[in-house]
Amino acid sequence: MPDSVITPWGYSVDALPPIVDADTLDKLCPGLSSSYDTKSAVLEAVSAAVRNYCGWHVSPSLECTFTGSGEGDLLMLPSMRVTAITSLTVGGVAVTDYQWTGAGMVRLNSGLFPDAWRSVVCVYTAGTEDAAVMQIVAQIAANHLAAAPGVASERAGDVSITYNSTGSGITGGISLLPRDYALLFPYVLHRAW
Repeated sequence: MPDSVITPWGYSVDALPPIVDADTLDKLCPGLSSSYDTKSAVLEAVSAAVRNYCGWHVSPSLECTFTGSGEGDLLMLPSMRVTAITSLTVGGVAVTDYQWTGAGMVRLNSGLFPDAWRSVVCVYTAGTEDAAVMQIVAQIAANHLAAAPGVASERAGDVSITYNSTGSGITGGISLLPRDYALLFPYVLHRAW
């Protein structure tokens, strides 16, 4: 894959767009007054935070290339929601006799994966287009954009103003709240690498 992006999760993609773009954010959370560029930058950061927590790119559905090794007759792709496998090459030879699951497991029907690093290349499609994931990302971005950084509240005489915060005692910044962790939990890749 020329000019591909190598992800922190051990596979490459042609490009890694944010989970939600600024136009979609405007539809999901109307009324945010930040500029398009500011929204785009925040959405890149929120997407990175969500992906780091989940341990893979999550969304959108992308063609991915994993180069690594299997163990015995099993290959564990560093992705969930696998929807297709385009090709599997083992030791430089194309293999077609295998099974796979949507959870990213590939099993050879005969033979074993070689005990050699980078001996397996698997091209597959993975990711979700779930509206729930997009809404979580949009809400985290909206919280950040609406929270005044550094100031939680002000008081002048009998008048008190409390500003939006991204978490208990936290104003501004990209923060995943306990509810975000709970909502994202079904998308977390639970594997030890």
